[in-house]
Amino acid sequence: MSLAIRRLEADTPAAELAARWRYDAFFADGGDTFESSRAALLDFLRGQDGYEIGLIAECGGQPAGLCLFVRAEADANPRPDLTPWLAALYVAPDFRRRGIGGALVKAIEDHARKVGTATLHLYTSEAERFYAGLGWQTRQRFIQNGDRFALMVRALSTP
Repeated sequence: MSLAIRRLEADTPAAELAARWRYDAFFADGGDTFESSRAALLDFLRGQDGYEIGLIAECGGQPAGLCLFVRAEADANPRPDLTPWLAALYVAPDFRRRGIGGALVKAIEDHARKVGTATLHLYTSEAERFYAGLGWQTRQRFIQNGDRFALMVRALSTP
């Protein structure tokens, strides 16, 4: 199947699906509601300004994954002094282990380079090895709300 990665636009069926994915993967166990999480994502997508961006991966024409490039990681941000962030990487279960996650990360890194970013940040509770395999380095480990996280960075060369 062919893989395409494109900008995710608000008020589309793909954005609605991405809102569900993002909520279920990152917020369902917390205090946020789906409606609030959905509204935040759609507002972000409506406000894409050429710097911040949401990307969706499509495999064979079907939505397969999501990733965001944001100025500030608002969700449980361990380091509000750092910017920008790769956030909300998600690949739908039926599409996992096909390289889609890596392709989304590379697309975000490419976008970050184009907008002049020297260093990109992320934090993860479950995918440290995955990101390390893509060249990311762990800078800090921390516990927040009882969960273990790794703060990771990626030095980028600009074009």
